[in-house]
Amino acid sequence: MENNNFDEKLVAKLKEEHIAPKPRWHFLLKDYVLRAMGVVSLLIGAGAVAVMIYLFKYNGWEIQEETNKSLWEFFLLTLPYFWIIFLALFIFILYYNLHHTKRGYRYPIWVIVTSSILASIILGSIFFFVGLGEKIDNVLGERVSFYHKIINRHVDFWFSPAEGRLTGIISDKDDDESHNFSLIDPDGEEWDITVGSRALPIDLLPLREPVDLIGRVLEEKEFQAEIIRPSRSGRGFLSRPRPRREDHCRSGACSAPVRDFRSPVSAPLLP
Repeated sequence: MENNNFDEKLVAKLKEEHIAPKPRWHFLLKDYVLRAMGVVSLLIGAGAVAVMIYLFKYNGWEIQEETNKSLWEFFLLTLPYFWIIFLALFIFILYYNLHHTKRGYRYPIWVIVTSSILASIILGSIFFFVGLGEKIDNVLGERVSFYHKIINRHVDFWFSPAEGRLTGIISDKDDDESHNFSLIDPDGEEWDITVGSRALPIDLLPLREPVDLIGRVLEEKEFQAEIIRPSRSGRGFLSRPRPRREDHCRSGACSAPVRDFRSPVSAPLLP
């Protein structure tokens, strides 16, 4: 009897306040939208994993000892913090969306988060092997101004002439047997590079290719390279057009020409 009275009061209350139950399609649509957002978050997180694998693989581990940094320092200075935070954000978004689906609330947080991380790693590995990690890195390098400061710390780490590290694009080669060449650094400055006896023969590297150098500064904008390493990480950033800063404008308004060193991102590089 009490249940009947409660049901009657509830119906009367709904009629009085003109409250209508939401149709079933509304809940189904919400569930589908949450699932779709979860899938999108998974794909974006997998893209972040693909870039992290790409950056780790071509980080220059083979010459880490030559950088005068310990393995731990090298690891921390080149760690892709941006992509780790980016991945964590989308793992949270994925968890939130799956948790609020029709049956998602049944699973504990550790199950959803662990499954999301594993799925991102597996799918991200597939993305890496098909070249998506490199593609994302190149596109961001070409279009994002703060790329080398935040998105890819590799470039910023290798661009430290005072510590014996230099990176950039090969812009010109000497015709003689010295194998010396010119290099445009990330700031658009041109360097004269003297090739040391231990360095990889520069004739093995084509023009407009990005390289990392280890050596020492001889004079202003002159650098002796003892180690030359073809660079892939940050290729899009290093290859994009940038002005040469050879003219120091007292008025503060320079009209230096823009030099375009871009080459197809699919151009072969030495392994």
